[in-house]
Amino acid sequence: MLYQRPSFESMLKLSGVQREENIYSDIYDGKVWKTFLFDDSTFFTPKTATTNLSLLFNFDWFQPFTYTQHSTGAIYASICNLPRSEKNKPKNIIYLSFLSSLKEVGLNHINHYLAPIIDELLELWKGWKILKTYQYPDGLDIKVALIVGLLDIPATRKLFGHGSAVMKCHKYEKRSIYSQEYKKTHYGREYTYKISTTESHRKYAHEWLQCNSKKSRDNHFKDHSVRWSKLLRLLYMDPIHFAVVDSMHCLFLGIAKWIIKSIFVNQKKLSMKQLWVA
Repeated sequence: MLYQRPSFESMLKLSGVQREENIYSDIYDGKVWKTFLFDDSTFFTPKTATTNLSLLFNFDWFQPFTYTQHSTGAIYASICNLPRSEKNKPKNIIYLSFLSSLKEVGLNHINHYLAPIIDELLELWKGWKILKTYQYPDGLDIKVALIVGLLDIPATRKLFGHGSAVMKCHKYEKRSIYSQEYKKTHYGREYTYKISTTESHRKYAHEWLQCNSKKSRDNHFKDHSVRWSKLLRLLYMDPIHFAVVDSMHCLFLGIAKWIIKSIFVNQKKLSMKQLWVA
């Protein structure tokens, strides 16, 4: 349906336009876009601007009713090749699934909803024939890759199978420590932490999948903080670098303001005068 629109293919070509060096204004300027490969060839090029598409994946929950508990989730994707002014318009969003229940879908249960979506993404990665487009009445062969998961922290953990709240960041194997003095957990500085890699994540995820009981899976997760995700069926998927935490929540929920005030101002690392100058 998108390829039937008069302007769709013309807008896709804009993603292949040469851009100014060292200016990061969109996904086209990033390392993943410039280095993503298919059969040892760069996937995103000016020549493939209308045929090789990238998807940004997102899902979240909302309360559709005022006086009753009911959590509805939506899984959807936007096409990164489109201009920034167009990619997130409702008419250009691809709705993939709805999750409706009293509570949010828990942890690895999200895999039940991801399974049919991943089946289609595997077909689109191999190649898909569109019988007719606006500019190509004889048809067009396209390929589609999912290269970004842009979500809040809980959704990121569910989607990619990353660690729980005791893990500070999915990119580092760093755990919280319980303090007897302050009676709470914190992230200490007295240890050297390993950087998580795509290889280690996939290894631990497959090991978790091979566990034959809930107890053994829980024990494995406590040791490695990784669960299996259906996303890993996509062989090109990088569960570390493709996972992007949505900064919008940091602004709208006041997290960024709280960090600046409680850490930098209250601990006298920045004065209000210095903050205003900055």
